[in-house]
Amino acid sequence: MTKSFELNVPTSLNHITLGQYQEYLVLVKDKENVDDKMMIDTICLFCNIEKEKVLTIAYGDVKEIYVHLMSLFENHTPLIREFTLKDLKDKHVTFAFVPKLEDMTMGEFVDLDHNIKDLDNMHKAMSVLYRPLLFRRKDLYEIKPYLADEEISKAFKYMPLDVALGAMVFFYRLGKELAQYTMDCLLQQAQKEEAPIRKALEKNGVGINQFTHSLKEMSDTLMRLPNSHFSNAYYG
Repeated sequence: MTKSFELNVPTSLNHITLGQYQEYLVLVKDKENVDDKMMIDTICLFCNIEKEKVLTIAYGDVKEIYVHLMSLFENHTPLIREFTLKDLKDKHVTFAFVPKLEDMTMGEFVDLDHNIKDLDNMHKAMSVLYRPLLFRRKDLYEIKPYLADEEISKAFKYMPLDVALGAMVFFYRLGKELAQYTMDCLLQQAQKEEAPIRKALEKNGVGINQFTHSLKEMSDTLMRLPNSHFSNAYYG
């Protein structure tokens, strides 16, 4: 006789942690097609359930649960400025997004830039962007200073996935806008100085159209996503 059990299926990305998503990306790496093993492993991971229990679920229900889990990643993920986590004493701690990005220190920016391009280190990037909230007054608030610590960053593996993806999408769009702005400025400057540039390029055997094409390629490179695992649905 099969024993009954309770299955907690996430209903939003807020119910999935960043750490679980990082494990999922390892799980599906280099896999092009969905097979039974992938469905089972995905359900085990996101629903926190043992494989033995998943094997007792009707095959049709397993497929339905898997499709549901994948559909969660099609939802829009906006920037979320605050979220809470439990500390070791089971106390809720509120984390808030950096109030002013322009006030970030060089060290903070270097750590952020280095880690946000690699999903394996996304928790480290999140520890730069989100810090414990010290106090708030209306729309103004202050957060704790950044501390580059391995143990602190590991705690961010437990942050809600929608918060992490929202921050990533925010920076993707910010980078895309910056790249486009840079491209526009370069092209405007090239048009203003087309005559002297043309002479210099033609002297070296390069046409102005080829030069413009090179700028376009550079812009496309700047705007290219660092990781192909993300669905286009994230970026609208």
